[in-house]
Amino acid sequence: MRDNLRKSGIDIIGDFAWGTHFCQFYQTREDLIDILVPYFKAGLENNEFCMWVTSQPLEVEDAKEALKKAVSDFDFYLEIGQIEIIPFTH
Repeated sequence: MRDNLRKSGIDIIGDFAWGTHFCQFYQTREDLIDILVPYFKAGLENNEFCMWVTSQPLEVEDAKEALKKAVSDFDFYLEIGQIEIIPFTH
């Protein structure tokens, strides 16, 4: 069973099974960044395709900047198309 788990990147949640859904409530922009950036970082580091659909209070450029601070090879992941960051209006 342990082989079917993936890293969430979120310490309090830990590893979980593929297909698991969870909901995270947040109060501030920083709360949202604190939960989503480690999640996407774990996905990128585990060779997963990631898609972040942004909405207020974060725009696409805000998301990119937050990920650049946390993920050393972020520009590479973006360049090869392993992650897409798009606004909810698309």
